[in-house]
Amino acid sequence: MKIPRKKKLFLAKSLIPFLIFVFLLSCGSALGLFLYYVKDTPPFDPQKLKPSETSIVYDSKGNVIAELHGGQNRIPVPLDEIPGHLKEAFIAIEDKNFYKHKGINFKSLIGAVWTDIVTGGYRRGASTITQQLVKNAFLTHEKTLKRKAQEAWLAIQVERHFTKDQILEFYLNHIYFGHSAYGVEAASQTFFGKSVKDLTLAESAMLAGITKGPSIYSPYINFEKAKERQAIVLNEMVDMGFITKEEAEKAKKEEIKLVGLENAKADYKAPYFTDFIITQLAEDLQKELGLTESEAYEKIYNGGLRIYTTVDLEIQEVAEKALADPKNYPYTKKDKNGIPQPQAAVVVIDPHTGHIKALVGGREHYKKLGLNRASQSYRQPGSAFKPIVVYTAAIDMGYTAASVIDDSPVSYGNWSPQNYTRDFKGLTTIRKAIADSVNVVAVKVLEKIGVDRGIEYAQKLGIKSLVLEGRKNDRQLSIALGGLTKGVSPLELASAYGTLANQGIHVEPVAILKVVDKNGRTLLENTPTKWTAVSPQVAFIMTDMMRSVITEGTAKRLADFPFPVAGKTGTTSDNKDVWFVGYTPYLVAAVWMGHDEPTPMKGVAGGYQPALIWKQIMTVAHKNLPKVGFSKPSGIVGPIAVCEDSGKIPTELCNNDPRGSRIRYEYFIKGTEPSEFCDVHVQKPIDITSGLLATPYCPPEQVKQKVFLNRPPYKTSPDGKIPLDAKYMPPTEYCNLHTQESSSGSNFEEGILQPVDSGTQNNSSNKSSENQVNGGSNNTGNQVPSKNLNQSEDNENRARDFR
Repeated sequence: MKIPRKKKLFLAKSLIPFLIFVFLLSCGSALGLFLYYVKDTPPFDPQKLKPSETSIVYDSKGNVIAELHGGQNRIPVPLDEIPGHLKEAFIAIEDKNFYKHKGINFKSLIGAVWTDIVTGGYRRGASTITQQLVKNAFLTHEKTLKRKAQEAWLAIQVERHFTKDQILEFYLNHIYFGHSAYGVEAASQTFFGKSVKDLTLAESAMLAGITKGPSIYSPYINFEKAKERQAIVLNEMVDMGFITKEEAEKAKKEEIKLVGLENAKADYKAPYFTDFIITQLAEDLQKELGLTESEAYEKIYNGGLRIYTTVDLEIQEVAEKALADPKNYPYTKKDKNGIPQPQAAVVVIDPHTGHIKALVGGREHYKKLGLNRASQSYRQPGSAFKPIVVYTAAIDMGYTAASVIDDSPVSYGNWSPQNYTRDFKGLTTIRKAIADSVNVVAVKVLEKIGVDRGIEYAQKLGIKSLVLEGRKNDRQLSIALGGLTKGVSPLELASAYGTLANQGIHVEPVAILKVVDKNGRTLLENTPTKWTAVSPQVAFIMTDMMRSVITEGTAKRLADFPFPVAGKTGTTSDNKDVWFVGYTPYLVAAVWMGHDEPTPMKGVAGGYQPALIWKQIMTVAHKNLPKVGFSKPSGIVGPIAVCEDSGKIPTELCNNDPRGSRIRYEYFIKGTEPSEFCDVHVQKPIDITSGLLATPYCPPEQVKQKVFLNRPPYKTSPDGKIPLDAKYMPPTEYCNLHTQESSSGSNFEEGILQPVDSGTQNNSSNKSSENQVNGGSNNTGNQVPSKNLNQSEDNENRARDFR
């Protein structure tokens, strides 16, 4: 039904007063809300736009280790010495209407509020240059309508007290550019080695682009991103009419010559640790308070914060001394930047609390917030990754320290894993494989449990850097040997080992305990995140196995350390990276050594230099601590005697192996202990003349019972190698030196051995003859005499280290 035109006009006229009323009501409500928000705005103090306040960093005992001043790298410069194109670049990219508004841009502000309402969050910024200035000087950085209203109110006050040029001067001397550079003069010298007054248009545009995110757009960090951002700034300058399109294109093509970061050393203690907490705190402030990166660093250097940390200065200093000592390196040579190589890094953590007690990212600290190898360098961990991605998962799935894997040639497609020693040991227990760092065993175990299962456990233990998507990722068997797409940092690997040291409970590492602002308000307080990764029983078995790395394996240089130690060495291909990660009942520490640009090294090994550095640091860290053992949880049985070649209950034959007794003692998670007798050691009658299996025709005085390995069949490697224990397998042929004719008058008792035609033997007749020679006995049932099973003094001592 069509509504008459007169009626439409009447309805429209009736709605107009209503709409005016709604509009006025909305405006009144908005004004009321605005006045309510601004009534407790901090008082306007013009002086707060100028000075900065020092932030203090404390160690774990409350001692001051650093004073952080924004002025450390801030060089004030008057506005008339700043080139026009630099001022225009900032206005074009940050605040196009700077010289027109009165402190706030209502159009942008309304758009930002509408976006926030629609999205249900605080997503779009609308801050003018004036607002950015007052936000750092007077307010917190929380993203709320109240803070936004107060910011707008204070921006208006600033505009009333200062001219536009004064405000712009404050801003350009205030903004953070990364690399400890505050203000355009310090930034100009940091990046281009020249005064700000000498900058070209291209350089000015690049500087203006950095401040959106110094960790992203710094040309030292990502030159391509910096160039992309520079182009955006130049295009905005063209749109504003500041420059012509031709000038912009010429500037885009201009070669940017960076001078390199200044090598100014830090003027604070524990410099690598302090650098780490600065970058960590900047991330936390962005995440928790919603600050931008520039705002976060501004808060740290100028906010008068009190930062309480976990560092133990005594451990930190001995770690710095150990890494600085040239005697701890195989050689020293400087790279093209004058940095000595190889480099090293160390992290020490209390695994029970997650507190980082020491963190050193290099041999010497060269520049503030420079490369921190302890937390920022991701390197291949080599065999140090085996316990994390292979063996912890395997133990949790039912494998034991006595489980035997055949270290023999194997191929997976075109890949044939090799051992560091370039040989194959044969039947090997998991304990022995860890102690001697046997690659083939690790790969075979991972293949059996599944790569995804290994990755799952690595993540449970605290590894976060795995690459699991894309064409090239870590879902490969080579991960068993530490072949990673990205690598791991020393901090990350120390944390993962700390999970095993802490009876299977992972505690996320933490360096900052609490941050208090200048008014005494707590901004941040860290309670480390925890989760149960594996059971205490699994962690105990892993710890016990990794103790063999020190007592009999690749890190025997630590055997005299006065506390029980569990750990693992790691050495990558061509010795490009060497590691030792180890822990005691008190602390865990990871030590890495290698070139900044991965380079083959000679005369290095994880059990040599890294292990010795570990020892130097941990000796001081354990000073005056009472000696205790690793805790043994309930649900563990043992030590129980096992055969090294079968992983089963030993027989008398295990004690008579030609290599010596093959009996050792193991702990087991209750229910996984062996219940069957060894069937790998067998006894065979051998003719000592021919060295072959005896026949009924061999003279009895030439027949001797010998113990052999009944090991599985094996393949020969492409280079012709076979398992070393293959030589202990019994012969497959019978003696052909003694025949029926030559045995006439022999002393063999009739009826015990039946003549066999050696040329027509088959497998069944062979077994029959063997059983007859052995008197029909079943060797797997022969139990070891008790005198051979007495636990040795070493095993007793080892058992006492667990409580």
